[in-house]
Amino acid sequence: MPARTATIREADRPGDLGAVAALHGVLYAREYGMDRTMEAHVAAGMAELVLACEREGSSAPGRLWVAELDGRVVGATGLTRADDEPGWAQLRWVILDPAARGGGVGRRLVGTALDEARRRVCRGVFLRTVAGLHAAHRLYEKAGFRVTESHPARAWGVETVVQRMELRL
Repeated sequence: MPARTATIREADRPGDLGAVAALHGVLYAREYGMDRTMEAHVAAGMAELVLACEREGSSAPGRLWVAELDGRVVGATGLTRADDEPGWAQLRWVILDPAARGGGVGRRLVGTALDEARRRVCRGVFLRTVAGLHAAHRLYEKAGFRVTESHPARAWGVETVVQRMELRL
């Protein structure tokens, strides 16, 4: 039986935002013990992006992509402009369902966002993450990101270490 390949597409269909927020909520609760504020944080950020794109009539504020497998959203990533850091963009909402892991889908999602950053002629891309997300950190490091800040914090119902990673383009 041939391997199924996930399709990456713009997250522009009704239900896409909810699917991505739910994926974050379920996976981060199950895998890291985070509470519902993680899902709310993701939903709020994506809503801000969609509304900014609507106001501006373009994708200048950023873009969101989903990975679909058998008609189901199994992953996502986004890229938003960093208004307070001119020339920089932020990689956001990187998530991948365990059923889609190990086949290069995460690498393709991150690559899609980084291609967009290069198209926009960004000086660099940063992301915010937490320590302990080993698979995600390996993915980011393979793409060239490096940790530039790290500090303990209470976030999403857990004690964690919040980190900033950067990739200069």
